[in-house]
This record gives sequence, C-alpha cells and structure tokens, in this order.
Amino acid sequence: MKQDGKDAFLDVGSVRAKVLSAASNILTTRGADALSLRVIAENAGIGLASIYHYFANKDDLLVALAVTGFAELRSEILRYQAMPEFVSPMGASARAFFTFIETRPTLFSLMFNERLMASHATLREAEQGILETYQQAVAVDERIPLQYRANAALALWALGRGMAAIISSYPHGEVPRELVDRLTAGASYLINHPD
Repeated sequence: MKQDGKDAFLDVGSVRAKVLSAASNILTTRGADALSLRVIAENAGIGLASIYHYFANKDDLLVALAVTGFAELRSEILRYQAMPEFVSPMGASARAFFTFIETRPTLFSLMFNERLMASHATLREAEQGILETYQQAVAVDERIPLQYRANAALALWALGRGMAAIISSYPHGEVPRELVDRLTAGASYLINHPD
C-alpha cells in the first residue's frame, strides 16, 4: 500500500508514536477528561480504527502514556544524579521528582492514578522500576544509618505518592502554585536535612 510515494507499512511504529504524542499533547493542554480516542485520532491525523490496532481501549492508551511518563521520570532522575551541583544522589533524585511534578502535573497524576495502578500490572512494574532507582540513591546516602536506608527509601517514596494523590485531586492537575511550593519545600527539607 503506497501513501505519498512511501510504503505505508514501513513506519508502523510511527503510528503508535503519533497516537501517544497526540494524547500527551491533549493531556498537557486540555487535561485527562479531554482524552477521547476520537479526539486523539483527529489530533494524530489518523483514522480511529488505527488506534484500535495498537490500543484495545482508552485505558490501554492511558497506561501506555503513564508508562512513558515513568520512563521519562527515570531518565530525569538519572540525569539529575549526574549533575555535579547536587551533593547527594538522593537530593538530586528528589529535585528531579519535584521538577517533574511542577512541570508535568497532569501526566504525574495519570502515572499514579489509583484505578489504573490497581488494574494494570504494567503500570505497577513501571513504578517499581522508579522506586528501585530511588532506592539506589538512598542506599548510598551516609546520613541515613545503613539498617534504615531501605525503609527510608520506601517511606520517602510514599511521601511522593501522597503528593501525587494531592495533585491528582485537582481537576486537570491545576494545583494552586502555593500548595505545590509548600509540598516541594517541605519534602526537600526532609530529604536534604543534614541530620
């Protein structure tokens, strides 16, 4: 099948990428409630049937978006850990996490959506990967006694999950700026406090 002189089947992965890109754009600009498969297809410039080739339903697409979000967050955590201005990998990881919350609140809320998390093992596995990355950062932080590091990492992660719940309780991730600032400042203090 030819399309504009190109073989339409050569770029199968790009259709999925177009769908995810369009969905991500809608999520960012209009919120999760605006995500319908028809609107996504229109924004991606593809037929609705093409979406069903890659995603069984809207939840499937949302989970794929959330998994992509976890991959982006993991990349950001690792990038921040490599920055020389951060004294500890734990502090760098926290800064990456807070920056992600501040810049991508709607995606962050989707990533930690309780309904999706409870019903999709893929999403729980993606979160587990991030938790393991964070645990590695805490494991080398000498401010925390060795025997408490694993539990501290889990407790700090739960703090992040709680922040996700607060943020997702606001429509379209429109959390009051003051609240985000207070949450991140408080969590930063707990994570970066020297003793």
